[in-house]
Order: sequence, then structure tokens, then C-alpha cells
Amino acid sequence: MKDGKYLVGFIGFGGIARGPHYTGWKKLQDVEVIGIADPSEEVRNIAKNEFGIKYVFENYDDLLKIEEIDIIDICAPNTIHFPATIASLKAGKNVLCEKPLAVKKNEVEEMIKEAKKSGKKLMAAQHMRFMRESVAIKKLIDDGELGEIYFAIAYALRRRHLPTSLTFIDKNLSGGGPMFDIGVHILDLTYWFMGCPKVHSVKGITLTKLAKRKDIRGLWGEWDREKYNVEDFASGFVRFSDNRALTLTCSFLANMEGISDFSTTLFGTEGGIKWPNGKLAKEKNGILQNIELKLDVLPNPAPHHEEIRVFLECVKENKEVPVKPEQSLEVIKILEAIYISSETGKEVIF
Repeated sequence: MKDGKYLVGFIGFGGIARGPHYTGWKKLQDVEVIGIADPSEEVRNIAKNEFGIKYVFENYDDLLKIEEIDIIDICAPNTIHFPATIASLKAGKNVLCEKPLAVKKNEVEEMIKEAKKSGKKLMAAQHMRFMRESVAIKKLIDDGELGEIYFAIAYALRRRHLPTSLTFIDKNLSGGGPMFDIGVHILDLTYWFMGCPKVHSVKGITLTKLAKRKDIRGLWGEWDREKYNVEDFASGFVRFSDNRALTLTCSFLANMEGISDFSTTLFGTEGGIKWPNGKLAKEKNGILQNIELKLDVLPNPAPHHEEIRVFLECVKENKEVPVKPEQSLEVIKILEAIYISSETGKEVIF
């Protein structure tokens, strides 16, 4: 902290960092982004010349030597999240890390240990929890409007929206395909709606059916089919320790009617609801009711900006972060287990 401002540094300064993350920090009056680390010379030049950022490094170890930095925002490729977070916590920084928090459960476990040891905040940037639709539906759930949510169906499906960058299609950088890119979003949201229960077992499949084919085209352009080494479709069945369950299905390339289906349907003993449209299904006095919630009248802050605002508030007031690392651990356990189950053909039991 310097001159009454909390100082922020970025590890990774690509599109997600320069877009919603940077603008989110800039909206806050008592914050200044003073440094970035990125291996790309082009990105470093953009940070220096277009954004006017004071400290620009190739290696994040150099960034972490700046003692007055309070918060590190990690927007690097997925497999960098773990080492960058551990290094940042050891350097005494609070860490906001883009999803997924890591790509292996043992990595998240180590991150949690280091956060507790350092006394610093650690949170995965699961911005969909901060959407107005998500906040409103969670309030209904917490008020008991749905009763016990015993099952959920979560979809993160795209018809032809496959990211073209190697950071999404090379497992050495991404850790996986749509599971770790978009599946983690809808899984975390659904898991949160269900009250964050402990995972009991997971069975799943991961497939690469279309991404290698030269007759398949993407709406975001061409990708390197030779270097594509992650799944393009995945699905899993998750059973929780309290005998509730959910299914997760996600894809970059699905032969489906629409362009995308990013949704979750929650089945409760007193009602059911679909996110994000907020259509509530209930029965009262023997009468079936379909209630369409008017969510568009609610405040609608940009979810990335809201998560950043809330994270800073937790740092300032030493409050518990809303996306607890222990919750992210269960999410990563599920995703990793789907890969393991697909490879072994067996259910993974915890």
C-alpha cells in the first residue's frame, strides 16, 4: 500500500486481464495497477506504452520483489495458476486468480495451506456467482423457495465456439479443454446453488470427436489441429456425500440446434428453477405454477468488476472471501475426477 492506495500487479496480461480485470481495478478509487509480468514482449510493450504501467517484467518473480504490491491478479494460462499463486502467497501478496484455481486437487490443497500459512486472501475469480441472475436465484434458494435441491443438470455447450489460442487447446498450458475453460464456470455456479456439499464420487467421459477434423469450422477462426490435444466434449455424473447429485456436460463443438446452451436446471422439493432465465416451477394447493422472475429490474453490475470490488473489500476488512478456496477444491476434484474416470473407465470415489 502506498499513499493510501492498494497496489495491484498482474501475472499474465492478455485479453481477460486487459479487459474486465484491468477495468475493474481502475474503477476503484483507492487502487492503482503498478506492475505486470508476461512472457510476451508484445504484451509487455502494450502494458508499457498503451496502459502506462510502471513496472513491466518478463518473469513474475521480479514482479513479486516489489514489496509494496498488496494484491496479485493472476490471468496466466491455467497450468501457471498453481506455481504463480504459491510464489505470490510466499511473497506476502493477496491473490485473486482466474478460474480454474488450479488443474489438480493436490495443487489446490497446497494453495490453501500456503494461504493459511501466509495469512493472505486467496480466491478464484468465478465471476458468474456475481451476476444479478445468480445473486437473485441464490437468495431464493437460501430463503427456502426451492426446498432441498436434490439434483441439477448443468450445461456449458457451444456449437462452434472453439478458442484458437494454444493456451486453450494445448494441455500443457490449459490442463484440459472445455471442462477447464467453460465447464468450471457452470459447475462452480451449480455447486454454489446446491450449498457446496462434499463430493462422494464421480463418473465421466472426455472425448475428442470433432476438433481434429479438417471439415469442421469454428466461428472464431482456425486452430492448430495438430497441436490440439484436449477434449472437445465431456460429461460427468457427480454424487455428493448427502446422496444428492448433478450432471455436467460441456463442449466447444457440439452438433446442436442453437449456438450455445449455458444453463443449469435445479430440481428442489418445493420448486425448480432454471438459470439464467429465472423461470420458477412450483405447485400450490394442487395448482401447477410457472413463475417468470423479473430479474431485469435488479441492479446489474459487471460481474468481473463486482468480484474485484468484493475481493478488495475482503482484503481491506480482513473478511472471508465469498468464493472460498475449499469450495474451489471440491470443484477441481470433480473436474480432475472426470478425466481420471474417462481414462480408467471406473468411478472415482473420494
